[in-house]
Amino acid sequence: MALLTIALAVALAGCALPAAAPTSVELVKSANDDPDFKYEMVKVDARVVAELNAFRPSFGPGFKTGRYIAANVLSPGDVVAITVYETGGQTLFPPPSVVPGATASAPIGAVATGASNIPPQVIEANGTITVPFVGRVKVGGLTPGQAGELIQRDLQGKAVSPQVLVSLVNNAANAATVGGEVNAARTVPLTLRHERLLDVIAAAGGAKYPAYETYVRVVRKGKVGNVLLQTIINDPAENIYVRPNDQIYLTHNPRTFAVLGATQKVAMYPFPSEKVTLAEAIAQAGGPIDAIGDPGGVYLFRYEPRFIAKKILDTENSAADAGAEFVPILYRVDMRTAEGYFLAQAIQIRDKDVVLITNAEATQLQKLLTVVRGFTGIAYDLKRQTITP
Repeated sequence: MALLTIALAVALAGCALPAAAPTSVELVKSANDDPDFKYEMVKVDARVVAELNAFRPSFGPGFKTGRYIAANVLSPGDVVAITVYETGGQTLFPPPSVVPGATASAPIGAVATGASNIPPQVIEANGTITVPFVGRVKVGGLTPGQAGELIQRDLQGKAVSPQVLVSLVNNAANAATVGGEVNAARTVPLTLRHERLLDVIAAAGGAKYPAYETYVRVVRKGKVGNVLLQTIINDPAENIYVRPNDQIYLTHNPRTFAVLGATQKVAMYPFPSEKVTLAEAIAQAGGPIDAIGDPGGVYLFRYEPRFIAKKILDTENSAADAGAEFVPILYRVDMRTAEGYFLAQAIQIRDKDVVLITNAEATQLQKLLTVVRGFTGIAYDLKRQTITP
């Protein structure tokens, strides 16, 4: 019976016992034994924290060009209105109307003035509009003032001392589209004020959801940039100039992180505010379980952009050299020391991060001994039953 008990104990030792999480030793072993999935393990120190905190999501240099030069020229699709002013005698555009601000009865000797409005019209694809008594007039590529002068010359000899004012009613060419999770999606015309992202978002009624849960996606000439709205608010450099034909789309993406392993409450947690540190994430989950958790083996699982991974790893033949855009990295923090707590307080959690609190090495041995004691107890009971008369 004793031999049977020993054999069972040896068999159990070669099997994986149930566990809430792997141990640090098992994680290191899997990193070395799995050639199909290459990842890196990094012990967090002050240098690693500095590299991580230096990372700022950005639109990149392709979107941070200078403000566009608004030429204020008329283009196909723009809507213009024309007002013709005439003085004296029988006017070409009857009936005359009193100029706003003038009295109905003009003084003796004054010249009667008429103002006639031609209904707004869209500039056609060939850049032309229709003007009564003139016909087709090409205004595309001209400023409103230049277009007014051109129409005024064409009316000479037909109208009485004409003066022409061309007004831009709707600027379709110099406009950006703002949609998604905004309160009033619309096309926003761009002016000589040189609007930035926050300007056009405000013109569309603002975001529906908190800034730290809303991403701003900008599509410009085939390039796509995606940055958190809170980042744009906090960093003026990310509040880029909007250019004509930009497509700006706001999406609501509640950020979350998961805490797994030997912790009081395994769960997925939403970000309660703009920033959450690793220490705060562990605290939300109740910290390690005293009986089985290993505070020296707290891991942060994250896919890092390749350029950040190369700075952190600083070694050749690492996963960062494999050419993938994102590199899987396990950051280890030893919270058995005061330094570990300070480091955990400095690391910022990102969207979809996974925090793992490993099992202590002694936990597995304790489980094994418990199982062995169970079998030896059974063996002892059987032996007593056998020798009992």
